[in-house]
Amino acid sequence: MSILKEIIGAALMGARMVSPPDDDKVLSIYFHNPSVLLFKQMISWLHKKGYHFISIQELEEMINQKQLPANRLAFISFDDGNKEFLDLLPVIEEYKVPVTVFVPINPVLEGNYWWDYAGAPSQSNFSGLPTVESFKALPAPEFDLKLDVLKEHIRLERTCMTLTQLKELAKHPFITIGAHTVSHPILKNCDEARQQNELAEGKAKLDEWLMQNTTSLAYPNGDYNQLTIQLAEKNKYRLGFTTKPGQIDVAQVKRLEIPRYSVNDEGGYYENLAKINGYWQRIFPPN
Repeated sequence: MSILKEIIGAALMGARMVSPPDDDKVLSIYFHNPSVLLFKQMISWLHKKGYHFISIQELEEMINQKQLPANRLAFISFDDGNKEFLDLLPVIEEYKVPVTVFVPINPVLEGNYWWDYAGAPSQSNFSGLPTVESFKALPAPEFDLKLDVLKEHIRLERTCMTLTQLKELAKHPFITIGAHTVSHPILKNCDEARQQNELAEGKAKLDEWLMQNTTSLAYPNGDYNQLTIQLAEKNKYRLGFTTKPGQIDVAQVKRLEIPRYSVNDEGGYYENLAKINGYWQRIFPPN
């Protein structure tokens, strides 16, 4: 945790010149793999500020009807389906928070995400690439080849929830499972055939496993292009979630480009309060 970031976050939260989020829009927040403490801190703060937590089904209805909020509303989602998510269920149940979890297929079957391999200490000996970020710039075929090499040489402990856990989670009254593609690629680096497969199979497998009609999608790493949007429409996704920071203006939002404020799993309390309120991004715009 950066002390400097906490100081900046506290200053932004206390600054009188910073206007609060608009109550006529839905506050949209997503996590990846927070600690129980951080998650409870964020949810508790929202609860104390009078936010009512809505499900993705309620959000979709509001968008379809262009129904402006009558009070403060927050929509909470998670990307990736890390196994530690299960530790958050007591907080979700305590505050009665509907949550949508966007889950990629391969990590559920194989146990790990591609960045587990790309971030392993010895990975550069096999890939020739220095960091996880350097993998994101690769064309999809080259990315796949390097990842296959890493999988041959590196053994990891499971980081993703199992299929059994996912099936049980999907039965929880506060949980909705959404799609996050098959392999969590950088979609804008993929050709049309690959994008189509990622979106179609990502939905089909969840439909098969969970006996549901999967209608929501989060774009991996927040990366997509116009082709992605067209294919999402073709594959009958009704809602698509980006990593572009912002509240949801239900009267005007593009339903396949819904914004979300991100929480820094490794960040502190005030840093993340400033982020979920949109203050942080005014000072430090995302790349």
